[in-house]
Amino acid sequence: MTRHTPAAEPTHETSPDRSSSAERAFLVLQAMVGLGPGAHSLAVVVARTGLSRSTAHRMLQSGVRAGTFLQSTYGYYSIAQGSSPGNMGPDPVTALACGSPAVTEELRHLQMRTNQVVALHSQLLLATPSRVCVGLTHGNRADFVTAMAAGQAAAALHAAPLHKDAAGLVILANLEEPGPRPANPVLRKVKILGHARTQSPVPGWEMLAVPLWRGRVIVGSVSLLAPEAYLHRRSQRLVDVTMDAAAAISRRLDHAGVQRQVLPPLAQAS
Repeated sequence: MTRHTPAAEPTHETSPDRSSSAERAFLVLQAMVGLGPGAHSLAVVVARTGLSRSTAHRMLQSGVRAGTFLQSTYGYYSIAQGSSPGNMGPDPVTALACGSPAVTEELRHLQMRTNQVVALHSQLLLATPSRVCVGLTHGNRADFVTAMAAGQAAAALHAAPLHKDAAGLVILANLEEPGPRPANPVLRKVKILGHARTQSPVPGWEMLAVPLWRGRVIVGSVSLLAPEAYLHRRSQRLVDVTMDAAAAISRRLDHAGVQRQVLPPLAQAS
């Protein structure tokens, strides 16, 4: 008599990349929810899910097309409004950067007026409060692209603790020490001037930053990055035009501030 051999148990698949497409999509969504608000790099999602880079990228891009995720800058993704538990979504600056043609136009206009690099920053109030770049426009500045390729400049420009550079200092001056006179002398000066200026994460380039408001709440900053020598020569005019742009974006965020006087275009840098 032929002995019956039980059917083999299904083999448990240990590689996430060999699971179903739906399972891979849920892995990516779970990772993004676990990472929390703000933009996260593809590399972080890969590490969190165990998926290959190509698979994670494909899942994220599918999520962007479906409206589940937003791609703020190259290689960085955030959860779209209403796509996660508790209706967790991007902060006002992130939402505007990813979805508002008006804000994109303001940033582009500032870049064209100055022929410099313009960045939009949001804040993440985590264990280490940080600022995150959610928008960047550099026109045809090949010198900036070359400089940014050096070392860890790109990663530092994307995200850094609030105290590291001007983009974070203008947030910190208005966030952690309310009132007209913060105790820290650096923050007090930033608050009085209404802007901050420091070295940028990009070698040879300085950063000038102005706060962004939603009503009376600080929500981010807009920055101008320029070569050191050029920023020294044009300092006050660059402050003025950057404040113009920040005021316009803040009005989009329900800021009731008075519009600054519109200045004529700056001469392009040599």
